[in-house]
Amino acid sequence: MPSQEFSLIVSIPDQDPAQHKLEGDKVTVGRGPDNGIQILVAEVSVQHGAFEAEDEAWKLVDNGSTNGTKVNGAPVGDGAVLKPMDRIVFGDTIPAYFVPAAVLEATPVEELISSIDEEKKEAAAPAVAAQPAAPTPVATPASGASTVKLAQVKPGAPAPGPAQPAPAAPAAPGGGAAPPAPKLPPKPGGAPAAPAAPAAPGAPKPAAPVAPKPAGGAPPAPAAPGGGPKPVAPVPLKKPGAPPTPKVPLPKKPGE
Repeated sequence: MPSQEFSLIVSIPDQDPAQHKLEGDKVTVGRGPDNGIQILVAEVSVQHGAFEAEDEAWKLVDNGSTNGTKVNGAPVGDGAVLKPMDRIVFGDTIPAYFVPAAVLEATPVEELISSIDEEKKEAAAPAVAAQPAAPTPVATPASGASTVKLAQVKPGAPAPGPAQPAPAAPAAPGGGAAPPAPKLPPKPGGAPAAPAAPAAPGAPKPAAPVAPKPAGGAPPAPAAPGGGPKPVAPVPLKKPGAPPTPKVPLPKKPGE
């Protein structure tokens, strides 16, 4: 037998709370009239359960009721050892309170029920878990932009930005298609030569190419505009038999 006396407060909706003192080794509870604690509610089974004294505590057992029994929100199952101020629910809506008789004598019933309900409500509320910090958004390169490798980013140097798109060709007046870019005429003598590769630092400069001389030793005539041969300037011919032009001496100045 428990050394401390306990009472059960049954609070049926729309009725005053009823107090039942737990005495002896076993107290049955149910809807039938032969129970130690009778609860006249349809959802309570005829032989719903029983309070059994074990050593220094009381144990609540469910007899396989239709709607079950819970202690502090947990199903009784094979039995639950009760603690002071436990909240019991028979079925779904009939609450009962397991309280020491000394506490019940010193505290009004309504105040005791309200304090137990508030305590169990706070205990049943799930703790709010700390929300993880939002990950730092990583900039994703736009479609068509070049991908930057980590090896290309040197410490202390600014990170390369995304490749800039080529500027669009200006639209033609009137909304039509833009005219094609003018092509440069090829240079006389064939296609332009490819640019020479830059010389390595410290390497000797190559000698300028020398154009080959034509046979006979005469320099080649420069090309005329348009790719044709340049016309030769006419040389005045001397008339045969013409006397040479006499040279007239200049008059001397006085004193020479």
